[in-house]
Amino acid sequence: MGLVRRNAEPEPQTMGPGDLLAQLDDPDPDRRREAALGLEAESAVEVLLDRVATEDEPRVRDAMLTTLAAHDTDAVAAGLAVHLASDDAGLRTGVAEALASMPESVPAIIPRLLEDPDHDVRVMAAMVLADLQHPEATTWLTVMIKDDPHPNVVASAIDALLPSLGPEHTELLERAVRRFPDDPFLRFTVEAALR
Repeated sequence: MGLVRRNAEPEPQTMGPGDLLAQLDDPDPDRRREAALGLEAESAVEVLLDRVATEDEPRVRDAMLTTLAAHDTDAVAAGLAVHLASDDAGLRTGVAEALASMPESVPAIIPRLLEDPDHDVRVMAAMVLADLQHPEATTWLTVMIKDDPHPNVVASAIDALLPSLGPEHTELLERAVRRFPDDPFLRFTVEAALR
């Protein structure tokens, strides 16, 4: 019996940026997620920033945020930070996590976030600072505890500072309770921190 020559399996085609951008419109969320993770080129950043707020599938949005955070540029930090005020809790939280993983560009926007008129944005800023690997993160959280006019922001900053708290922070925490004597949640947060 003679040998039968088999046709070689075709090699899979590598998708270029244009193909991946087109795939972001695919109805299959797995294909959109694959595209979002594959779009590493700088040229895709603007498209991903535009789409991250309109993507309704959380795993696709998370993939977009992962790709965007890997760029860690001022444009990405600013483009993501606007979503800290979103009504979509999943988007807000995902953006905060992405920003916390961007130690090169995010420190430049922290002062603006700490002065945002929306106290919910300042709460999200505390969440970013909880995980941001930057030497000033503790200082920023301390300033929030000392100066922010909203008890929820102060409580969030205390919660974010918990892993770094020491005896030297006792007076800071006690002062926070004195600033908001009628806020039971803040009192509870401080008592737990002091323990």
